[in-house]
This record gives sequence, C-alpha cells and structure tokens, in this order.
Amino acid sequence: MEDVALEPRRIWWARPRKLCALERPGGGGRNHRAARRAAEIAWLRGRGVRMVVSVMRSRHNLSQYEAAGLDWHHVPVRRPQDEPDALEELLPLLRAELAATGAVALHGDSYTDFVAAVCAAHLHEMRGADLAETLDRAARAGLAVTPRACALLGVDLGEVVAVRQAA
Repeated sequence: MEDVALEPRRIWWARPRKLCALERPGGGGRNHRAARRAAEIAWLRGRGVRMVVSVMRSRHNLSQYEAAGLDWHHVPVRRPQDEPDALEELLPLLRAELAATGAVALHGDSYTDFVAAVCAAHLHEMRGADLAETLDRAARAGLAVTPRACALLGVDLGEVVAVRQAA
C-alpha cells in the first residue's frame, strides 16, 4: 500500500525541482512521528527527490530513505565547530548531485539554520546569488536563520530582512 503524501513542514526550495532544505522528515527530536515521516518521504519522492542528504548527528531516517528507493548521504555535524568543514564537503557534493536528473533534499534535525546556510552558499557559488537575500528567502519559507548561520557565510544577521522584521 502506498503512503499518503504530506508536504514537509518548514521546507524551502532553494532551486525549484532541484534542491530543497527542510527539517528532518517526520519532525525532529522528541516530536518525530513515523507516520508523518513516511508521508513526507512519499511527498518528496513525488516531487522528484532522488537523494536525501542528512547533516544530523545520528543516522536516523537513513534506512527509511533506502527502503523508499532514495539514495542518501550522511555528513554528521556534531558541533557548531564542524560546520565549516561540513560546508566544504557538501558544496562539491551538491554540485555533482544536482547535475544529475532529479532533486536533492538536505535536512538537519529540527534545526534548519545550517541547511539554509548550505543552500545559500550553493546558490552563491553556482549562480552568484546574494547571500543575505538568499537567507532572507530561506527565513520567509520558515527555515531558521541564526547569527551562527550568517557568520558561517560572512553575512550580518541584520541584513536578513525576514529575521529583522520578526524581531
């Protein structure tokens, strides 16, 4: 029996039909729900996602991606100090994977600031997108944009309009 598809909460299509950033399918941490996870994975597959990249510390959801026929890649970010190295690993991975047919979904746990920063860095690298404007689009889509994520990219948090307006 096919799973019912459910659009994930807090999702940003940084590149429509090619790259999205989101919280962990099924929710993060103690709010995780297996039925929601299956429905959100089904939704991602229905939107052409063929690979999921997880930056969670743990290996949660990886076996579910495999069971759903999705490729996956795991780059655990255990501490904030790991983010610069993880970013340097993820940018070439995204360049290679996004050249293929299908989309890539990038997720953390419930915290979405690092995945927003990775997508913004990718858009800047590949398309010359303004980092502050890109982070603003991520924030407007519901992803967290924190001072730490901004600092990783050399952006002043005050430049991100959606964050400024929410304060």
